[in-house]
Amino acid sequence: MPKMHANEHSNPPSGTHDVRHYKRRSVLWPARLIVGKHIIACQIWNLSLGGARIRVDLPLKEGTALVLSVIGRGDIQARVVWVEDEATGLAFDTPADKVKVMFSDRLHILGLDAD
Repeated sequence: MPKMHANEHSNPPSGTHDVRHYKRRSVLWPARLIVGKHIIACQIWNLSLGGARIRVDLPLKEGTALVLSVIGRGDIQARVVWVEDEATGLAFDTPADKVKVMFSDRLHILGLDAD
């Protein structure tokens, strides 16, 4: 999997250069973040095979390693790559082919089947 940079995921903050490796799709899914021993509710606003844009009520620092736990799908190792207002951008450390398997029954709906 190619290494992703902060500006390659979800909706990066305004004023940054947007270079994506994967298509993204808007979704509105409940999920959980596992940060150390803490479990925090969040909402996925958009998703690609390489990252996600989420809404979370607690501030997270750029570089924070975490697990995005998608209900009914499994856990994705990720890290925070940007934060702006209530939106947080995650880069997945889990390889894209494994993420693709997690969402295999939804790839055509999400438009990610060609990635």
